[in-house]
Amino acid sequence: MKKFIQLAFVCLSIGVLSASTSCSSNYDATPDVPGKDTMRNPFQGDFTAVVNGVNFIAETKGYQDATVGGIRVLTVYGIMNSANKDPKSNTSINLNINNYNGPGVYYIQQGVAGVYTILNNGTPTAFLARVDSANMITVTGDGDKIEGSFNFTVTPDGLENPNQQNIADGKFSIPK
Repeated sequence: MKKFIQLAFVCLSIGVLSASTSCSSNYDATPDVPGKDTMRNPFQGDFTAVVNGVNFIAETKGYQDATVGGIRVLTVYGIMNSANKDPKSNTSINLNINNYNGPGVYYIQQGVAGVYTILNNGTPTAFLARVDSANMITVTGDGDKIEGSFNFTVTPDGLENPNQQNIADGKFSIPK
């Protein structure tokens, strides 16, 4: 009986020891998701502007820096939810720079665009930045963060139009 108790104690000790060491690594709920180590959190960073005097503070923001057909393209975006968080109603600002060469000033012209979109009950209305020497996107950093500023006037057709939106004091700082 004494040997049986000793054997049971040894088995119990081994079980407790292996249970305590097997749970020492971090739990991974998605072990088979490809690219999960390179996914960015869309809630990190900052993307703000003033649209017609009203603060635009994006809850969701991000960027894409990719080379397509030998042309480097940088896209930075921010999405501000509606007051009632309706997924069919929000506003967004997209900045697109074709032939991106790193930090610098990029004037709105062919290959550089600013787009302000109002999604109202599932129907989008897009406003395009006008080609104008005062309309620009400035990238100040692309190291561990994509950072910069932007200012432009947008209209439904990107041309002179009385239905315009003024986007000022735009800033972004999004971690890579």
